[in-house]
Amino acid sequence: MSEKPTREEMIRMVAETRKHVTSAPVTPEEMNEFPVVPEKLRIPTRVGDSETYLTSAADAGDASLLVINYHGGGFIRCRTESDELFCRRMTVELHCRVLDVDYRLAPEHPFPTGLHESYDVAVWAYEHAKELGADPEKIVLMGHSAGGNFVVGISMMLEQSGIFKPLGVVSDYPPMDLATDPGEKVQRGNVIPVERARLYNLYYCDEEHQRDPLVSPLLAPDEMLLHFPRTLFLTAGEDSLCTETEQFALRLAQLGNEVTLKRFQGVGHAFTIYRKPGYQEANELIFRFVRSLLQK
Repeated sequence: MSEKPTREEMIRMVAETRKHVTSAPVTPEEMNEFPVVPEKLRIPTRVGDSETYLTSAADAGDASLLVINYHGGGFIRCRTESDELFCRRMTVELHCRVLDVDYRLAPEHPFPTGLHESYDVAVWAYEHAKELGADPEKIVLMGHSAGGNFVVGISMMLEQSGIFKPLGVVSDYPPMDLATDPGEKVQRGNVIPVERARLYNLYYCDEEHQRDPLVSPLLAPDEMLLHFPRTLFLTAGEDSLCTETEQFALRLAQLGNEVTLKRFQGVGHAFTIYRKPGYQEANELIFRFVRSLLQK
């Protein structure tokens, strides 16, 4: 990119982008297939109140599991109906409570705002778990794409703070390296154009911070990764983020962490949330992994 846009120019560019980006349509029938009890919460964080959506199974009763979900969207797009449907399905399938976080977006709120907000929500949920009807020892962090980056960063921050350790982590096709130029990455399938990928990185984070381990976990020193929660990574074979996610998963495993990694061949980015071919198998893998966490 010959000349980098200013933050104000980025905000105008993204506002235009948001007008033209669509998500997978969700019908009322699909939503009704997974009946839940919804509640909108405003959770205090260091950057202001965070809008979150708590769903409970209609017969949740004393269900103890709490999943904190962080949506994707390149750090610039808000929660969609596709995210809501995923959370409803998870609530019913796992008979749990799901707290879906609609964190602040870049470029209006660049790094570290969204990450700090997301971390503060996780800490608040731990400290108020019983009020939410959950067990503070049974909290799972789950994130997709940008949200998958967040749950890795939150896990590192929690290890440093010592406040609590998640029961487990699920990360779908996350960006793990924003420091390497997108043009130098392995190109797979019908990927986002290189120039646009560079812009997305800049929208979220200035170049001077792109090597920060909380932005690019692949570059984190070993000592930040030694005591990671049990983690499931899902990658898409036609996604340019596939290689860096798998490299990060391998690093965690080499450092002695318990890691499960599954690549779904022939599918692209965001296939789980947008219900593309392979999503049902991916969902079943996620549900089995979370259930296994409760058995140990």
